[in-house]
Amino acid sequence: MNADHALCRRFLQGGRVPLDMEGNPLAQALAGSILELDSAGRALLAFVPPQQFVQAAHVLQGGIIAAMLDFAMVFAAHASLEGNPAFSTATLNVNLLRPAVPARYLARGRIVRKGRKLLFADAELLPSDGGRPLATASSVIALVPGEREIR
Repeated sequence: MNADHALCRRFLQGGRVPLDMEGNPLAQALAGSILELDSAGRALLAFVPPQQFVQAAHVLQGGIIAAMLDFAMVFAAHASLEGNPAFSTATLNVNLLRPAVPARYLARGRIVRKGRKLLFADAELLPSDGGRPLATASSVIALVPGEREIR
């Protein structure tokens, strides 16, 4: 079973207590944790990116911001899908609205529309103090029919 899907199932069945994102090396490096998930396709994740992801201008590298947003949308997909589905991010559009300095961030993702073959998702990255979004994203997630998981 996909480790992230198993983690989502454990969160949903285990009293919804925050869980560290232990199944993925990048999520671990970003100190990711699940704060909220629901079967309607909503996820709230927390990240505390370390200094290694800071570029010369003393802000987080844009690809790391994109990764946090992608995690939020993918975990929303995991929460909304039954069984052990296989899927992959097909498109990822990211808008970097403001510089992000090293800090604790919340990534809120949701499934906007769920079809038979495609999921449409969006996400936003917020400072943990509840300030204005630093980045937003949208994504198309393709379901892989007949596959149990992508290797």
